[in-house]
Amino acid sequence: MLKEFKNVKVNYEADAIIDIGGKSYKIHDCIEGEDILVETEGKYPSLAKIIQPSLYRIQDGCPYQKECGGCQFMHMEYRYELEQKKKYLNELFKGIKNIPPIEIIPSFEYYHYRNKSQMTYKLSKTKRIVCGFYEEYSHRLITVDNCMLQAERANLVIRELNKILSKHKIRPYDEKTKEGILRHVLIRYGYQTKELMLVLVTNGEMFPGRNNVIKDLMKLNLNITTIVQNFNARDTSIVLGDKNKVLYGTGYIYEKIGDYRFKISPNSFFQVNSLSMKKLYTLALNQANIKKTDIVLDAYCGVGTISIFASKYAKEVIGVELSKSAIQDAIGNVKMNHITNVSFICDDATNYITHAAKAKTNFDILIMDPPREGSTPQFIEALSYLKPKKVIYISCNPITLKRDLNIFKDIDYKITSILGFDNFPKTKHIEVITVLELRK
Repeated sequence: MLKEFKNVKVNYEADAIIDIGGKSYKIHDCIEGEDILVETEGKYPSLAKIIQPSLYRIQDGCPYQKECGGCQFMHMEYRYELEQKKKYLNELFKGIKNIPPIEIIPSFEYYHYRNKSQMTYKLSKTKRIVCGFYEEYSHRLITVDNCMLQAERANLVIRELNKILSKHKIRPYDEKTKEGILRHVLIRYGYQTKELMLVLVTNGEMFPGRNNVIKDLMKLNLNITTIVQNFNARDTSIVLGDKNKVLYGTGYIYEKIGDYRFKISPNSFFQVNSLSMKKLYTLALNQANIKKTDIVLDAYCGVGTISIFASKYAKEVIGVELSKSAIQDAIGNVKMNHITNVSFICDDATNYITHAAKAKTNFDILIMDPPREGSTPQFIEALSYLKPKKVIYISCNPITLKRDLNIFKDIDYKITSILGFDNFPKTKHIEVITVLELRK
């Protein structure tokens, strides 16, 4: 049954909020003020047609958006998306006193900007090898071979690889029977270096036909720098296992960000938008106003990207990261860039800073870029003893950032600025740079 809804109200995630029989439902991919037609039959109501489209709606958006759910803003103009993100951040943080209106810095590119691509594989009902992404809130695979966010080179390699896999009858992994070979394909691409890494994630070490697949890939001259087989026989949704075997090349690629080169391995953490990374870090470090006499602590430092960018301003930079592989990459990146004033410690950030507070270690500037879960109360409370003069908090999750800033209110820090940075165009995600200064 079809039902019309006029002048719909839409939340930040582009869902129209409608009422059917006294129950509230979300209809994806809408824009404020549109008239829509909704199919009310089935388990959940769904968008059937846009009767009166918004002036901000675009017609050449992603053909997979309705099913995939990975991108929320593919159906709207980019300028309108930025306005929605700006409105969202100002609404979210409006309870914080004495901060100016929050602005949004746009991305350089809003299509094909992701340097990391992950595809899941299966056998279709017609026995074809297909790949794609899981539908939102389900385990149904949506077949995709031309993602509008992934690097165009990555999309090309995936399409050609799929033909070769079909030719050699490489069987995808079946989650129900636990049989088959190929589970996922991961591609990492260097936009500046043009280097490309192809990672084939298999159900264990056995890979019959592997040599034929590699040989056919090399014949196509796709400029693949290295090919790695990753073993993942665990019953898990985590893409990568712990063990890799290099099948071609060195097993890693390089990317250049600004004046620096970075080594990227299959398991490395690296910002997915390398096109905007220099701009993001430059904005953050400009606000830090680091002096040549300053000692900087870079918490949750990953492979050391921010630490390396900060090194030219500071007397000393100390990076802390729990992941051993990330620390190994960070140490290698420092050596490769001939930097002598940066060191790294493999430890949990909260554990490290708690002990640093007890030891009364001196840090002038703290840069923190935690995962989406945010930091911890213990980490923030330790700052009341360390008292760095300035904290630069880079967050990819405004919700957990707001939670953490409420803890900062109880110690001796004031928020001097909050700035949005659109590191993830066409999605609901956004990076936020917050500056906190020690009260005098």
